[in-house]
Amino acid sequence: MPPSNQSIIRLNCRDVRGFTIVELLVVIGLIILLSGLLVSVLTSIRDQARNVLERNSARQATIGWTSYALDNNNELLPGYKSGLPAFTPEGEPLVTETVGVVGNRYPWRLAPYLDHNFDVLYVNGQNDVLNDMRTRDYGNYLYVASTFPSLGLNTTWVGGDEIDGCFNPSLINLLGQFYSNRLGGVRNPQRLIVFCSARASDGVPGENAYITEGYFKVASPNFSSRRWQDLYDPDLPLSAGNVSARWGTDDEAVVSRVDGSVDGLNLLELEDMRNWADMATSPDWVLSPP
Repeated sequence: MPPSNQSIIRLNCRDVRGFTIVELLVVIGLIILLSGLLVSVLTSIRDQARNVLERNSARQATIGWTSYALDNNNELLPGYKSGLPAFTPEGEPLVTETVGVVGNRYPWRLAPYLDHNFDVLYVNGQNDVLNDMRTRDYGNYLYVASTFPSLGLNTTWVGGDEIDGCFNPSLINLLGQFYSNRLGGVRNPQRLIVFCSARASDGVPGENAYITEGYFKVASPNFSSRRWQDLYDPDLPLSAGNVSARWGTDDEAVVSRVDGSVDGLNLLELEDMRNWADMATSPDWVLSPP
């Protein structure tokens, strides 16, 4: 005799059961795991996009840098030098007495070759810094724009830096033409760094100093003696000459070279002086009289 409807209902009720505590915990654990993986993937995608943006910045900056040389009888843009002309987008001269040392640095002198588009030099978080200053305090913007671009110029060895004596005739007589000053005179354009990821501190380390991911110049590991500390300290930009190894798990910096190529170099590769000075003959080379 077939079961009654009531019997079927009772049987179905006995077959229906909820999740056990163990099953709920397993499901919750899987959700947390998947969420963590998703966050990791999204973070990786974001970092890759930011890295690509900075590489594009380095490529465009190097094109402008090369254009400067071609427009100036093959002479390279001086890395850091006093008394050079620089102009606002409106064509007004940037006078040293009114805006400090902005004309000594590369950004405002390179600007005409970038159509005065500082968004090329200020990317990712640095772009927010620039735009805030541009709209809030234009006078200070002129100074900031020259100080904290995302990429620093290899000033000592490419174009010359007066702080290192590059334009001192007595030092040149002693050491010879130790820095590159003409585009056609570079022997290893495929290796010589022009721009590099940079960082700086706006205060004294340990006293609420703010690290900003940008600075107008970077210094090589060696000059006439060792300049970098033995250990890279991301909270102390001067520990590695204001170089910022801010990319990837290998602590890489974006670099552009004289030949226009753009790459990422880790700290070990950046220790090699042959990447910095065209006349360097070994990784630990230092400048000395011939």
